[in-house]
Amino acid sequence: MPIGKHVLDVPAHRLLDAGGQEVPLTTMEFDLLRVFAEHPNRVLSRDQLLSLTRNRDWEPFDRSIDIRIARLRRKIEPDPDHPQLIKTVRGVGYMYVPG
Repeated sequence: MPIGKHVLDVPAHRLLDAGGQEVPLTTMEFDLLRVFAEHPNRVLSRDQLLSLTRNRDWEPFDRSIDIRIARLRRKIEPDPDHPQLIKTVRGVGYMYVPG
């Protein structure tokens, strides 16, 4: 699955950059990318993201998803300070916009 200039290899559970080099991901980062790739152009709330990744270690006001999204952006966005692939939808959640 293409993710910007990267390729998400779901069966191999890895992310490759444009040069074919593996980009190290945590299990949660991989799961988030997979969920985003499966739901392009759709706003997903934090609760939906946590449910779709089957992460059971969260509480209703847990903002750890925001930290994980920030880490992902540093790995896949050309300019993480101005994300184009994983956009924040204020007050709602996040949306993956294929590049």
